[in-house]
Parts: sequence; structure tokens; C-alpha cells
Amino acid sequence: MTSSLGLAGDLDDVELIQDVEAAFGILLADDEISRCSTVGQLFELIEARLPDMPSGQSCATAMCFYRLRRALQPHSATALKPKTSIAALGALPVRELHQIIETECGLRPPPQIISLWGCLALLIVVALPIGLFAIGLPWWVALPSAALGIGLYRLAPIQLPDEVETFGDLIRIVASRSIGALAGQGARLGPKEAWQAFTDVLSDHTQLSKGEIVPETLLLASKPKAVGQSR
Repeated sequence: MTSSLGLAGDLDDVELIQDVEAAFGILLADDEISRCSTVGQLFELIEARLPDMPSGQSCATAMCFYRLRRALQPHSATALKPKTSIAALGALPVRELHQIIETECGLRPPPQIISLWGCLALLIVVALPIGLFAIGLPWWVALPSAALGIGLYRLAPIQLPDEVETFGDLIRIVASRSIGALAGQGARLGPKEAWQAFTDVLSDHTQLSKGEIVPETLLLASKPKAVGQSR
């Protein structure tokens, strides 16, 4: 059976495309995207926008490693090496880590994983104003409750993805999510490097592992057949 990323087409596919575009620093035309049904077809669009020759000779992962190590070493009592546990940066809040990666390193941090507290805050933003309004309270009473929920959400801690267990894992994800920017600064970006970065980005949007994503993998989940429909 052909595997699928499991996207439902309820804007999760739009989020994936935006993430891919940001990683490679490109824009894909809507009509081209609409004709893509598999991972391989989407990658062909990206590959067509790669430079004719690799844009540099440096390794994107190595470039990312030295840049992040220089910025993050002051926050760790342990020498940061690829196999160093990410716990060495445990004293550094994830929000601050993201800010350092973005502002000091000029790269894209890993996806933000919202904590349980953050999920509850989002629920407050939606549910509390509606509940207060439903029991007859005026809008100016419900509005501050929404502001409270937004404030709690912004203060809620975020987490790194579960697969980030070592400093090397962090480097790999940041390098893949920033491959276009790194290529513009001298990193190699041939088809091999592009595919590795591409599948890394896709793995953030699916339950499939990176190794399970192949060109034949469908982008959208197959819709179940109606009862009585011929097979």
C-alpha cells in the first residue's frame, strides 16, 4: 500500500507548504502545488528552483554547528558536541533558545511544541469569552477574559520536539529548516542535500519517520470509500 503523510487538507497542507517554502527560501505557485499529489511531485517543484550548480562547497550542517555552538556555548557548562545531550542546555528556556537561533544565528529554530499550559490558555481564549457571553454578560466583560488567555499563552513554556535528544539533533533540524539561507552563504545545495532537508521538514508534519517518506508517499490521506462503493 502507498503510504501517506496523513494530511487532511484542512489547512495542514498549507502549513506544510509554507514551512517548505520558508526552509528553502522560495515561493511555489498555487497552480503548481494543486497538481501535486505525492511527495516526489512536490520535490520536483523544489528541485526545479535549485541552482544549476551547488551554490557552495561548505556543509550546511557543519556551518550550522559552528554558528550555534558559538552562540549557545556560554549557556552550557558542558562542551557542546554533536553527541552532547540537549539537557546541557536545560537551564536555557526554549523561548530564549529560539530567540538566540533566530536573532544571533539568523536561522530558523525547531517547530514550537506547545505545553499543556499553553493548550489550556488557547482553550481559555476561545471558550471563556463565549461562555461568559452565553450567560448574558456584556462583551466588555468577556473581552478581558480573552486577553487573559492570550497573556497566559504567551507566558506558557514551549518545548523542543521529542526527537531533539542531542545537540546534533538540534543542529540537523535547524540546518534543514534553514537550508535556503545557508546555501546563500556558501553551503552545498544539490539534489541530495535538498532531499534530506525536504524530508526533515516533512517529518514535522506527519507521523511517518523520515526514513518512511519516499517519493511515492501521498501528501493527503486517502478518503475512506463510502459504504457500498465498488472496489
